[in-house]
Amino acid sequence: MGSRSAPRNRLAKPLPEEWRRFLVGLGVPKRKYTAVCRAELAGGRVIEQLIIEEGWVIALDKSGLAGTFEQRIDFDPREIFDLRIVQVV
Repeated sequence: MGSRSAPRNRLAKPLPEEWRRFLVGLGVPKRKYTAVCRAELAGGRVIEQLIIEEGWVIALDKSGLAGTFEQRIDFDPREIFDLRIVQVV
C-alpha cells in the first residue's frame, strides 16, 4: 500500500475497492477525507453513522470523529450492499 499513514483506529478495516470508487464517483476526495455514511449490510443490519476515513472503516458512530482510539469493527466491510453519504469533512 505504499507510504500511507495508519488509520487512527488500529483495529480499522479497509473499505473494499468498489466502495472506494463509489465514493470518489460521488465527489469524495481520494485522500484526506472523513465521511459519515449510512451502511446497509447483507444480513439486514443498518449502521447509521459509519465513519470512513481515507478508505478505512474506522468507527461505527460519531465518537470516532476525534482523536486516536480503539474500536472493534464487528462486521466484514465486504458485507456492505448499500452505502449512502450523510456528511463529508
